[in-house]
Amino acid sequence: MQPIPKNSWNMVACSRLRVLFVIFLMSGCQEGRTNADFIPSSGQSQEALTVALDAWKAGIPSGPVPATSPVIQPSGPVPATSPVIHVTDSSRISGQTLDDYQILGEVPGNAERCFAVKLKLSNPTAEKRERYVIVGIDPLWIFRQEDYDLLLHWEHQMPPARPEDSAVTLPESSEENGDSKRESEVFDSVTR
Repeated sequence: MQPIPKNSWNMVACSRLRVLFVIFLMSGCQEGRTNADFIPSSGQSQEALTVALDAWKAGIPSGPVPATSPVIQPSGPVPATSPVIHVTDSSRISGQTLDDYQILGEVPGNAERCFAVKLKLSNPTAEKRERYVIVGIDPLWIFRQEDYDLLLHWEHQMPPARPEDSAVTLPESSEENGDSKRESEVFDSVTR
């Protein structure tokens, strides 16, 4: 086997780089999707919100519901919708029903499509104004504004504290925990 001259290696490497560069350029020329592709139109957003609120008003549950518990779920897909409409509204109280609503119009928010809605509720009786954010194409996602904000920040509502969690006691004296005095001294020296 004869060694390949150094100039030949350079030519091979350059031709490979040219091929990779052409492939890179061609991949950049393909029509890609942008964020704007996932923003529903104002009309489509309002129609989806109307369908979701009508389903709530009619008592149609969102998402899978066990046969033993016909409770309106705070999140899930609205049945028989195309494109699928998925609702997330953690402010719904179990057993509370929607008597009537009025979509007040599109308002500014943390997303392109945000609507203010006046809700008239029963069990318990309440009248609230909520904001709903609509994003996506298929599925269309409808979030209550606060749920959308929590999602943007990767937060969630914390469950209520259990009484047994507050009953945990820690040792008070350093004799019970021999390392606590030494750990405290190290911590104090680092924080100074």
